[in-house]
This record gives sequence, structure tokens and C-alpha cells, in this order.
Amino acid sequence: MPEAQNHLNAFSKAAQYIAGLTIQQDERSEIGKGIVKFFDVDLVGFGERRADGDIIVRNWVLSDGAPYKGMLSAEVKNSIIAVLESGFLDSQIIYMPALYSIVFLPIVQADQTTAVMLIGKKTAEPISKDLLNIYLAIAGLAGAVITKLGSERDLRKRQYKLEELVKKRTAELTRANKQLKRAEEELKEYAVHLEQANIHLQETDRLKTVFFASMSHELRTPLNSIIGFTGIVLQGLAGPLSDEQTKQLGMIRDSARHLRNLINDILDVSRIEAGQLETTSEMFDMRETIEKIVGMMTPLAEKKDLVLVAEVSPEVGQITSDQQRVEQILINLVNNSVKFTEKGEVRIECRISNGWLVTHVVDTGTGIKPEDVGMLFEAFCQTDNRHKGTGLGLFICKKLVEMLGGEVRVQSEWGVGSTFTFTLPTHKTKNLTRGI
Repeated sequence: MPEAQNHLNAFSKAAQYIAGLTIQQDERSEIGKGIVKFFDVDLVGFGERRADGDIIVRNWVLSDGAPYKGMLSAEVKNSIIAVLESGFLDSQIIYMPALYSIVFLPIVQADQTTAVMLIGKKTAEPISKDLLNIYLAIAGLAGAVITKLGSERDLRKRQYKLEELVKKRTAELTRANKQLKRAEEELKEYAVHLEQANIHLQETDRLKTVFFASMSHELRTPLNSIIGFTGIVLQGLAGPLSDEQTKQLGMIRDSARHLRNLINDILDVSRIEAGQLETTSEMFDMRETIEKIVGMMTPLAEKKDLVLVAEVSPEVGQITSDQQRVEQILINLVNNSVKFTEKGEVRIECRISNGWLVTHVVDTGTGIKPEDVGMLFEAFCQTDNRHKGTGLGLFICKKLVEMLGGEVRVQSEWGVGSTFTFTLPTHKTKNLTRGI
């Protein structure tokens, strides 16, 4: 009984010591020290299988404090293997005459034997069953403590990695916030500059409009005088003219008219861009308007031996729109077709479709290259430099049609001809439209 009590006392002290181990300590070596100290044994070690399959024993603790220098016998290795593979067996106690009595105990982690604890004593006496059970309990506690400390170390590592990741992400977020603040400041500065530039552009645009309006008036007045006086002279009212004089005066009149048209186009563009071009709404006869345009443009077509014809459907008659702007659109389109047609005809087709006035200007001219169609209605666009012009006619047509509530489009085949189509509502609901 005293011996059993001593064993229980030793177990209590060893268990308390083992349970108090921390992750800062080498738990296997400390477990060995506790067992050696409280159970009065001579050696403790932990056997395990290496990755290459060999059996080794680590963390030796000897009662005299000296390092273990002995070789593992085959008998010891086989006992370790037996416990690793089968768990604790009663037969895994070996007695080495004149050396040690060694018991081999399983260290169990997560229901698996991961190591074998060796407890040896320099005695030839058999180990009692009670002591063996206490050793088994100590081995079970050792396995639990080793598992617990391993989990704590793993948790500590994960916690450290998480803290490092948080620090890294925090630093990245701080940098991102600084960059965002810089970007916001730059954006504010850019907004201020943009506002100032916008004010400057508005003022420039206003001055441009005033300039064009003033210059157009100043230029058109003498041009109209030149056109009027040359017309009087060409009529022979100031006396007869020679053929050369007639030719030169005709050139002066044509140039003056071209310059006047150019000024009118530039003025219209400036008003359109400034939103200051007004359109009126009145009833007029579209059939009569087309006949009027044909009469005006026929002499221009006949100079190039072209035929200008009109095909107006019977239902075309009174519409409500801006007659002056409709005539301007039609004149520009017909003039454009005549300019780019060398032989054949220019034809105006007009009909009513679903409440819309649909007008086509068809020519047998040079046509338009596919790559040029997309920019045809842009300001100052000239796809053929052989013909003089401002490149504003089609741009103005498009803007005027849109102001009148319609749309304009073109179909063309290079070398065959083009068809310009514009649609307008037959009746406008508003008396005045401002801007586009």
C-alpha cells in the first residue's frame, strides 16, 4: 500500500507539472524531466518513425543529466514499431539484464499513435500492473498536452500571420486613402481649371458670334453693291461691252456671289453652334417650293449639260414648317448633287409617308467612298478637293433638318451616284423652335 500511495503521489505531482507546461517550453523534454523527477526513473525518451521509415528516439532525459549515447537495439526498435502500429501491448516491456527495464507507452493524438514514450529504470524487477496503469495515464496526459500545445502554437502562428496580413492590408489601405485624397484634390483643381476654361470658351464663343454677325453685315453690304452694279453693267445699261469685258464682269459677279454664300454659311454655322438660329412655322405648298427650286437651279445644271427633274407625288401639298429653311436645305442638296455630277441627271423625288414628308435628291455623280460617308455631315468636310466650297453645306442641312424635327441620311455607291434623303413632319406643333 505505501508503494501504491507513493505512485499516486508521484502521478499527481507529475500530472500537475505536465499540465502546467507552456508553448515557450520544449514539452517532450519537460515531460521527460517531470517523469524522471517524480517517479524516480532513470531515463525517458520519445520514439518515432522518420520520413524515411527509420526509427529514432528524441528528447532523451537521463536521471544523471548526461546525454544518451547508447545505440538503439533491434529489440527496442521492434517494440517501438509494435506500439506505433498496434497501440499499447502488455508484452511491450523489455528487460535488459544489468541495464534497464523499459516500458513502451503510446502517445495518442487525434486517435492516432504518433509517438512512443520510453520509461526506463535500472532494475531487473518486473513493473507492477498498478505502476503500468499510472504510466499509461501519464502517457495519455502527455499526448493531450502535446496536442494542446501544438494547437496553441499553430493558433499563435495563424494569429501572427493574420496580424501581419492585417498590418499589410492596413498599410495598403492607408496608401490607397492617401492616393485617393491626392486624386480628389487633383480632381478639385481640375474642376476649377475646367470651369475657368469653360467660362473662357463661352466668352470666346460669344465674341466669335458677335464678330461673325458684325463682319457678315459689313461684308455683305459691299458685296451686294458689287453684285448689283455688275448686273447693271452686264445688262448694257451703262453702254455696250466687249466680249472680254462681259467675261470679266461675269467672273466678278460669280466670285462676289460665291463669297456672299460663304459668309452666309459661316454666319449660319455660328448661329447654330450658339443656339441662336431661329425657325418659324407657317403653312406653305411644298409642291410649289420644289417647282421654284427646280426653276432656280436649272440654269446651273444646264451649264454642265445635266437634266434637273422633279417627281412629286399627288398627295404632296400644304405642310407646316419653315419655308425659308426648307428651301435652303433643298437648294444646298441640289447644288451639291449638281457640283459632283458630270453627266446624267439630278432628280428630286417627294412623297408623303405616315405623316412625314420624304424628299430624295438623287444624282448620277461620282458617288462617295464608303470610308468618307461617316464624316460627310461634319463641318468643313470636303471629300473631293477638286471642287471648291466651304464644306459647310451638308453640315448646315443636317442641323436645319434636325431643328425642323426631321432627319437626313445618305446612300451612295462609289462611281454610280448618291441619294440624299431628308424627312420632315408635315405639321409642326410649335410656332417657334430655338436651337437644335
